[in-house]
Amino acid sequence: MLFTVERYAIRASARYLRRCFSTSVDVSVNHSREVAQQSNGSPTSITSEAKKSLRIAFLGAPNVGKSTLVNQLIKRSVCPVSCKVHTTQAKAHAIYCEGDTQLVFMDTPGMVSEKECKKFKLAGSFKADPKASLQAAEVVGIVQDAENIYTRHKINWNILGLLTEDVRKRIPVILIINKVDRLKKKDILLDFVHTLTNSKVSPDFSDVFMISALTGDGVDDLRTYLLDSAQPRAWEYEGHVYSDNTCEDIIRQTVRAKLMDILPNEIPYGLQVKLEHFDPGPDDSIKALVSVTCPTKRIARLLTRGSNNRIGQIAVSTEEALRHAFRTSVRLKLAVQSPT
Repeated sequence: MLFTVERYAIRASARYLRRCFSTSVDVSVNHSREVAQQSNGSPTSITSEAKKSLRIAFLGAPNVGKSTLVNQLIKRSVCPVSCKVHTTQAKAHAIYCEGDTQLVFMDTPGMVSEKECKKFKLAGSFKADPKASLQAAEVVGIVQDAENIYTRHKINWNILGLLTEDVRKRIPVILIINKVDRLKKKDILLDFVHTLTNSKVSPDFSDVFMISALTGDGVDDLRTYLLDSAQPRAWEYEGHVYSDNTCEDIIRQTVRAKLMDILPNEIPYGLQVKLEHFDPGPDDSIKALVSVTCPTKRIARLLTRGSNNRIGQIAVSTEEALRHAFRTSVRLKLAVQSPT
């Protein structure tokens, strides 16, 4: 990786300076009572002429950690994440503001082929949304799973199909190696990164980042690189906005993701999750009721039986994630329904 050290030594100095002098961000869930307010400064005091922004699209195969990475980058759990594939079903914008700069991250569903869409009856967003995000992006991040021994040494063909010669000339492409914390032998990491960067079919990567989206290792350097890449122009979103999804959407999607985490096999894909009641309080606290409709009584019993029932575990873990997303108190009740 000597070529990386030589090529980006100057940029590394800039990253260090930004880390020393940038505004720090407190990510404590009790730091702010604002449900839809960024906690890192007062963007309204910045003149339009001084503002900068950047749109970033992340592409990758299913379950490579794109949504987890976006959550780390904006320091809020607004994108649903789980251990199963296809947790993200449609593109979403997550927004991060620091000083005079706004970053708009476009989280996309995992890249799949036309054949896979038909076989698993996936929504049209799985094919349309990555294309739409790519059209709007100013930087593209290709996320690779370092732990997957079958795919880590090659870029997904579905991604390469989108990165036409015209796109590669127009948009800088960076390579993001995720889950490096899972590798015990670092020489393996260097070996497949060398293969990726020297492959004839790979894009000419502008930069390479090795990160762990789960632990946050390396994420600060990636965020700093993107902040440095922002272009002078008006912001796309108001400074207090951190997602183009509503609070109700985030609640429903987070519950669905937690169900996918805790239930085995294909069971969670057949559940219907609906927000029945949403009550923001005068102190910005949130109370919500979400129903989970099961296709059979057997699956409903799987969620509710026993003193340590699964639905109770899901409610607790969902509340924790939502407190981190909204930076306020959240009380969530889950109601399990089944056919009579």
